[in-house]
Amino acid sequence: MKTAKMILAALMIAVCFNAPVMAQDNKMAKETKLKEHKCTSACKNGKHVYAHGEKGHTCTAACKKTEKKA
Repeated sequence: MKTAKMILAALMIAVCFNAPVMAQDNKMAKETKLKEHKCTSACKNGKHVYAHGEKGHTCTAACKKTEKKA
């Protein structure tokens, strides 16, 4: 039983150290998938309205709702 606890503890420590690396890899993967911005009728007077998935866009709670539907 003591061996099982030690193995479980080692596994949990390994996961904790690996989590930031995995999160960084996911962020980098998302950044490479972004498209260049193309102006639309919503862009006026030098102010751009970035669509979801374009460079320069910052996701909000509204984006997360649409991602779940897709």
